[in-house]
Amino acid sequence: MKTARGFLKPCFAVAGIAAVIAAVVGWITAGGPGAWGAPAGVALAALGFAGSVQAVAAAEKIDLRLTLPMALITYALKLVVAFFALWTVQSTVPNALLPFACGIVGGAVAWLATQAVWAYKAKIPYIELDQPS
Repeated sequence: MKTARGFLKPCFAVAGIAAVIAAVVGWITAGGPGAWGAPAGVALAALGFAGSVQAVAAAEKIDLRLTLPMALITYALKLVVAFFALWTVQSTVPNALLPFACGIVGGAVAWLATQAVWAYKAKIPYIELDQPS
């Protein structure tokens, strides 16, 4: 199922570009805390999406019916991790909270937009190609 995960490379590439942009915008708007907080948020979003993809793909290998429960579980875990990360940043470096949160949102938007464009352009067969004769 390599095709099903073919969007990972372009998504990571766009997330890398988004992280660089986030670092520059974070530096301009919030100084040092923004320069690391914003790209860290982008990285958290990208890693969360990539982790979900791997978990769902692993569940699919076991049984196709496990993909939805695994997707829901990973979604819940991502929310817990994001809120814990936001709480940690607020507790330790409050000046970085807004850039970090904006980085998470920006990273999610960049990832999802890239994945949507990839899915729109992808040649995905709608029939099983390896049918017995």
